[in-house]
Parts: sequence; structure tokens; C-alpha cells
Amino acid sequence: MKKHSLHTVFRSIVCAALAFLVVLALPTGWLYDLWTGTGTEQGQRSSGGVRQLQRQEEIEACFLGRTPVTVSGGGLAPCPLARLRDAGQEGTHYHHNSGAKGSVYVSEYITAGYPLSPLEYALQRVAAGGFYNRYYLMELGDNSWLCVYFDDYLALTGTDTYPTGYVRYTTTEERQMLNRMAEDHDVDPVYVLDMYRHGKVNWMVDLGLRLAVCAAAAVIVGGIKKAVSKCRLPTRGE
Repeated sequence: MKKHSLHTVFRSIVCAALAFLVVLALPTGWLYDLWTGTGTEQGQRSSGGVRQLQRQEEIEACFLGRTPVTVSGGGLAPCPLARLRDAGQEGTHYHHNSGAKGSVYVSEYITAGYPLSPLEYALQRVAAGGFYNRYYLMELGDNSWLCVYFDDYLALTGTDTYPTGYVRYTTTEERQMLNRMAEDHDVDPVYVLDMYRHGKVNWMVDLGLRLAVCAAAAVIVGGIKKAVSKCRLPTRGE
């Protein structure tokens, strides 16, 4: 009986831990985009007046003209780089554990090896999915590639419709990553199409939302278990 009880407790702990990790890893950006509207602002749903970027030769002109653009339908290649959704999360965060003061440093970027293996990509998604967006290369109509940055939930939904964005110069980390990928892809490491609505997510509020979901799920599961145990039919000999 004790073995069975210990096994049940261990299984419950493992299931709860996995559920906790899943909730913390899932992107919640779609919540903040429900009322974003349609238009030419960065991160908005693109309207008919937003230009479709289709060839590599168009990229520089879009950058110089600060032209609102979008892309659609191109194949995606995951990049070995991810960036914080909320830049305010970067830095050293202090906490107390059993009376001892500890600290955790959160980097603006996280990198992986290249070529990015399926296992590394999966681990990156689980480990950083809750707070980071990954970069992708998108294939354009002329078979060249463009680095794109958008909210990660769009990659999970498999959409062909992307938000409005603006072409900008790459940061040092982005350019280093693209220089490596340029050996295998026809991509210009100078530019990135940024379609993410920066500032829409506050990491502390977002974390509180995720923890609230975990707590609510635990209460619901506990209530279901109690209801099932009360309705359990008595076994022979009871």
C-alpha cells in the first residue's frame, strides 16, 4: 500500500511539474494582440495598404523609406538566436531562498549551436518559450532569405499572415548569427524585418498571469479528483 502511495505521489509531482513547465513555456502574446487592430503600426494586423516584401532587392528601399511592410507564405528556417519579449527583464534579479540572498542574471539574448538541431530547437522552445521570441529566416519570392522577428505564437499557429513590420539594421548579436547562416542561405546580415510590437508585454505581469493559471488549474484538478473519489463505487468487501 505504501509503495502504491509513493508511486502515486511521485507521479502527481512529475505531472504537476510538467504542466507547470508547459504553462511557463507557452507564448501568451496572442492575449496582448487581441485588441491591437489593423494598420501600419508595428505589430498590428497588416491591412491591404501594407506592402508585401517579396524580393531581396526591395529590402534596402523599405529600410530607407521607413515603409511599413509584411511578408506571407514563405518557408521558415529557425535561427539559433532568441531575444527577450520584454527588454526590461534583462539584468540581475535578486531573491531570497531559505534566508540566503541569491541572484539570477537574465540575458537579452540566448544562443544555440548552428546548424540548429531539432533537439536544440525543442529545448530552446521549452526553456525560453515563456519569455523569449526566436528569430527565423523567411524565404522570399526570389528564393533569397530575410531575417524576421515576430511574436513566437505565430510560429505555433502556422499562419501565412504576419503583422506589419519595419526593416531595421541588425544588432551585433543578430549580425553575428546571420553571418554564420549566410554560409548556407542567401540572406543579407545587415537587415531584419521586425514585426514585434515592443512594449506590449510586462514580464512581471505576464509571469503573474502564468502562475495564476497554474494555481487555477491545480484547484480545478483537485476538485475533480475529490468529486471522482466521492462518486467511486464501493469495491467488494467494503
